[in-house]
Amino acid sequence: MAADDTALDPRAARRWAGYATLAGAVFTVLAALVVFGSPGVARATATWGLLGAGAVAAAACLRRSRGLTGRARWGWTLIAAGLLLWGTGQFSWFSSPDLFRALSGPAMFGLVVLLPAGLLTMPRASQPVVNRVRSVLDGLLIAASLALVAWVFVVDHQLAAGAGGWDFYSTLIFPLIDVMLVTVVAYMLPVRRLRGGHGIGLVFFGAGVLAFAVTDIGHVYLELTGNHGAAPMVHLGSLAGYALITVGALRPRPNGREPESLPPAVWHTSIMVPYLAVLAALAASVLYHLLSGQNHPFMTYTRSFLILLIVGRQLLTQLENRALTRNLETRVAERTADLHNREQWFHALIRHSSDVVTVIGADGMISYQSESMQRVFGYGPEVFVGRRYTDLVDAEVAVRLAGAMRRVAARPYATVTLEVVHTHRDGRKRPSEVIITNLVDDPRVAGFVLNTRDISERKELQEQLVHEAYHDSLTQLANRALFRDRAAEALRRGTDVAVLHLDLDGFKRVNDSLGHLAGDQLLVRVADRIRACVRDEDLVARFGADEFAILAEGADDAEAIARRILDDLEEPVHAGARLIHVRASIGLAAAALLDETGGEDGESQRAEQLMRNADLGMHHAKAAGGGVFAAYHPRMREGLVERLELESDLRGALDRGELRLHYQPTIDLETSQVVGFEALVRWPHPTRGMINPLDFIPIAEATGLIVPLGNWVLHEACRQAVEWSAAAGGRPLKMSVNVSVRQLDRTDFAETVARVLADTGMPADRLCLEMTESVLMTDTEANLEQLLRLKAHGLTLAIDDFGTGYSSLAYLRRFPMDTLKIDRSFVERLGLIADDTALTDTIVRLGKSLGMATVAEGIEEFGQLAALREMGCGFAQGYYFSRPIPAAEAGRLFLEGAETAVVA
Repeated sequence: MAADDTALDPRAARRWAGYATLAGAVFTVLAALVVFGSPGVARATATWGLLGAGAVAAAACLRRSRGLTGRARWGWTLIAAGLLLWGTGQFSWFSSPDLFRALSGPAMFGLVVLLPAGLLTMPRASQPVVNRVRSVLDGLLIAASLALVAWVFVVDHQLAAGAGGWDFYSTLIFPLIDVMLVTVVAYMLPVRRLRGGHGIGLVFFGAGVLAFAVTDIGHVYLELTGNHGAAPMVHLGSLAGYALITVGALRPRPNGREPESLPPAVWHTSIMVPYLAVLAALAASVLYHLLSGQNHPFMTYTRSFLILLIVGRQLLTQLENRALTRNLETRVAERTADLHNREQWFHALIRHSSDVVTVIGADGMISYQSESMQRVFGYGPEVFVGRRYTDLVDAEVAVRLAGAMRRVAARPYATVTLEVVHTHRDGRKRPSEVIITNLVDDPRVAGFVLNTRDISERKELQEQLVHEAYHDSLTQLANRALFRDRAAEALRRGTDVAVLHLDLDGFKRVNDSLGHLAGDQLLVRVADRIRACVRDEDLVARFGADEFAILAEGADDAEAIARRILDDLEEPVHAGARLIHVRASIGLAAAALLDETGGEDGESQRAEQLMRNADLGMHHAKAAGGGVFAAYHPRMREGLVERLELESDLRGALDRGELRLHYQPTIDLETSQVVGFEALVRWPHPTRGMINPLDFIPIAEATGLIVPLGNWVLHEACRQAVEWSAAAGGRPLKMSVNVSVRQLDRTDFAETVARVLADTGMPADRLCLEMTESVLMTDTEANLEQLLRLKAHGLTLAIDDFGTGYSSLAYLRRFPMDTLKIDRSFVERLGLIADDTALTDTIVRLGKSLGMATVAEGIEEFGQLAALREMGCGFAQGYYFSRPIPAAEAGRLFLEGAETAVVA
């Protein structure tokens, strides 16, 4: 397909208008010279004008071909060659007979062969070769018919006057070819217009050839009359033709235009024109025969030629009809095959679809049932076709389906969706979703279309997801969300309900010592025991970890349920092959003590409050030692509020640097010298005064604030120790810092200690980290690894409050401990109870046997000091020597280096 890269933009349009104006001006000048000039000037103007005009038109067509590709380029090139030869022939006719005889053959070749070949080479996507040949035959039919008509009315009279000869007959070829070319152009133009309006160039070409025809007809007339003096005037038509072809070739083609549709009358008229011309020729020949009573050979040959052309045209038409028939049959076959494939495709989709398609007529009878009914519900489609659908389903389903169809019956193409339960052929109930569409008014369906889908798996999945969303995966008890909803529902009904919040005591030790699998088995057994202790109407839930809750209707029964649970847990619980003794702390909260809460979420908020109250009661039971239950009292909330306020103030105190360190000296009992200090954190609250460490240290432990607090204490104590040691001339100073289990749980704690030592310049061997025995009992392997990393830095490690925990000799041998700090509870009874004195002596001896130093805490009397010295205890702390004192006083005490004295 040819491509034209010329765009009809405003500049191109202005340039083409200039070309057209120039061509018109040149033609006007030449016409004036021919019309008003002398015979010699007129002849010279016509002679050289035809040669120049032909060359310019050929150049314009050649330029047009350069902007095209393919057949369009070849078509315009052939037209350019034909115009050049034809113009040269016309020039030779005016110049001399000898030159004309030499160039008449090429001129005729240009007009008769090259110009038609150029037109037929032009690309026309919608015209096959047969149509192109037929357009040539139609042109010849029209030309021959016009020649016959001209013969009857004009030529015959001139022949009767003596005209004739080969030269005369040869001149008749030129107007015939012109008419044929005009006909071919006329056939091409509608097609070109349909392709987007690209036929403007051909319009100018056709107009130019029509001007050639006028000239050639005039030339024939001159030959007949022998009046060649008017030849320049006659050949003005050729000059006009060349000008028109030049302007058309120079016009740029527009891009992007939409195809133009032509009225059907244009096509019908174009088909009938050749036949009308033939009828006109036939009428002229009949008229000639009637008037003259004779028949001329020219007319005989011309009629025979017309007959041959008509036969040829009919043969081409027959070939075209056969081609059209074959094409139509092929398209029909392809369409039929496509329809068959689509039908099979549709049946395959319906057959294997997850939906069951049923069509019910307006009379309630089933007119179509898809084969998927067999696969989905176990019934063959033949069971349903021709029967009433409502007679084949359960009565409840039939009523719902009938009601749904009535709802959509009034509105064509309306749909409604409902869920029903169908019965499978095997008797199972299958939840189904039915979409009913009213297609009664659609003649292709004429009924209600039911798309039925089995949603039993979706329902099961939904129920499973709902169960998982509201139940604990381990114990299958209700979770917190379901418990809260049920509590809110009970409060909404006004039921007198109570909540029991249960927490297992010491459950973490089970996980740490026996593993999480044993812990999970223990939780499952405890859940079974709790269920056995409550009534059927009570709800048991697991909130997470080792926390359980019971929603009991009737607050008076809550204490009885709590006692039954505690009594039942007295028996050991089987966890795998082990028997585990477990206790629980239970908090009780009754709805009668709730605050009234308004709003849409009032009951949900009251349910949350009831659960929080039970949680407070549980914490009080656990604080009482565990293994008991405690009922909620409003005073508990006041303590909680105070705790929350204290937590907030503690965070602010850390940020503002309000905390302070006090130091209690450590005394070498052999030299009675101060050899070190234990750093103890104090909190001077701006409004509450000095806060007891026993009040805020547990809060820091519970909230995780102990980690930043401990890091600050470690850094400040090391900095202070380095400062005092430097002031005392390098005298060694041992600084002890208490470490929380939460600090040890951090994997980067050893790196934190190393960084503090590096920042403060504290020698590692002068820092002692103190920890309670609970470190040895929880996450023993992880803590052992952490202590080994600390020991690798050269630190000293001490067990604080030794004797009050559960540590064994095996743990003492495994852990890299350097110091045992004897708890004050043993020291304060020295000399009073013989067994306690022996126990303290045993601890001192144990420390010596393990290579550990011993530090006695809480010495307040001289008798205690004397007893410890006699036992061989190495170091001591207590009010007998000094209370924990601020940094300034502790520094003076160390720098003075005096022997210890009592500080009241």
